[in-house]
Amino acid sequence: MSDHTLNTPILENCENLTIGIAFTLWNEEIVSMLKNSAEEYFASCGITNILSLEAMGAWELVQASKKLQKSCDGVLALGTVIRGDTYHFELIANSASHGLMELNIASDTPVTMGILTTDSQAQAEERANPSKLNKGKELAFTLLHTIKQLHG
Repeated sequence: MSDHTLNTPILENCENLTIGIAFTLWNEEIVSMLKNSAEEYFASCGITNILSLEAMGAWELVQASKKLQKSCDGVLALGTVIRGDTYHFELIANSASHGLMELNIASDTPVTMGILTTDSQAQAEERANPSKLNKGKELAFTLLHTIKQLHG
């Protein structure tokens, strides 16, 4: 997605929105970059009402997102799962992704899946870094776009 697209306002009266950010404590440095970039983007759109809820890991992120759905116009679910030597990566990444999809099916309040799934720490850092791929900003844009499409 081009930076030009991300700098184009997509919603009027954004300041009236309540946004939820569910985020994991695992891989805290990477998730913090995602969260900070998303919060900066929301602020640039005039959004100041942001509710945050921490979850231990990606597995618990689904439950945290579900709780935020009840009081928000949209939820951004942020986490990072980095491949290791066991099948755990696939189980967590697939289950969390599926759980977040189920939340979208069950509710008109959108949840944007912002779980980075990477083969290495370096890949995760590159995607989260605001000076590089800046996925936090991109995910925040995606959530606002979805809110506009559903409720615009």
